[in-house]
Amino acid sequence: MAAVRRIGLFRREIRESLDPAAVEVLLASATRISEGQVGPDGRFYGSTMLTIDLERIRPQVRDACDVATAARLAALLEAEVSLHERLGRLAVSEARRIAGSGLRRPEADLRVRTEGRRVFIDVDVEAETQVVPAAGGRR
Repeated sequence: MAAVRRIGLFRREIRESLDPAAVEVLLASATRISEGQVGPDGRFYGSTMLTIDLERIRPQVRDACDVATAARLAALLEAEVSLHERLGRLAVSEARRIAGSGLRRPEADLRVRTEGRRVFIDVDVEAETQVVPAAGGRR
């Protein structure tokens, strides 16, 4: 085993993150579906799903728009806390559009998955409402 006589002063680290401009392109190209309803317990349950198809943004990005890129993108989207907050606000806004403005204490839960070159972002929303369920669970 060789003895180390000199050490480096600097340690190098490579970190990968999403480019803010790329996030705008991704979100602008995403298709959005939102649904939800007030359950018998008087709580709102809903979700917003964003679908990002990398084929649609191919002309705007220099990276390969392949399955491997979709997987890298999904991992970075899942790790980006500020994006979770932004998408949570979007989903809560959609929930208010569906249920009306009477939502209180909404909570959002985000999941990211891929299927081929597509990235799916699912944001589930649950909230209290001002609706009082009728006796027997019917309204």
